[in-house]
Amino acid sequence: MAAIAEFTLPAADFPLGRVFEERPDVTLELDRVVPTGDTVMPFFWVTDPTGDLGSIRDLFEDLPELRSATLMEIVDDRGLFSAEWKPEYMGIMAAVGATGVTVLSATGSTDGWVFELRAASMDQFSEFQRYCDDHDIDVDLTRLSRLSETSPDDEYNLTPEQREALVLAYREGYYDDAGRPDQDALAAQFGISRQALSARLRRGYRNLIESTLVRGHRDDES
Repeated sequence: MAAIAEFTLPAADFPLGRVFEERPDVTLELDRVVPTGDTVMPFFWVTDPTGDLGSIRDLFEDLPELRSATLMEIVDDRGLFSAEWKPEYMGIMAAVGATGVTVLSATGSTDGWVFELRAASMDQFSEFQRYCDDHDIDVDLTRLSRLSETSPDDEYNLTPEQREALVLAYREGYYDDAGRPDQDALAAQFGISRQALSARLRRGYRNLIESTLVRGHRDDES
């Protein structure tokens, strides 16, 4: 039966995370990953509060793990990048490719990386963990559940953690125009990092939209 797992990884153990050493204020979010030849090309968003995305591009271009890095689009303080890894530095992406798990989301900050993965079975995640252990990839499993357990109809496909984060953000006025708390304050109430809270909120938005607006639109078309 299909399963969902969340793994964390130290910031510097993912090639793109090297940027945090120079720019600890930025956050990264993988958009999608495309296999290409002997490596992969990830597309990812970088959020930089200063808006200096050109210097971020220069930092990526200097990373020895990357063959190339391209700034494709800028939207306010966010930039869409594409990069191509050198095969010898694939790290966790090599584990993804070798075991066939699917990357649902991945976010990174100076606090580290959070990867949400889907597998056809629990055994596939065991294989993923063994691959990481055998290749000194420092991942920690923080959540594991069967897909049926994380997608009840009456919760709009939300996990308990996603629902709790969305409700707290609403009650604390996070979506208000004025006086809104920052994510650090919300994360402190759960005892988690800002980056982990941001990942829960973002995945919660995705699941809500998919199970309401998108699913409803598909039903209307059928």
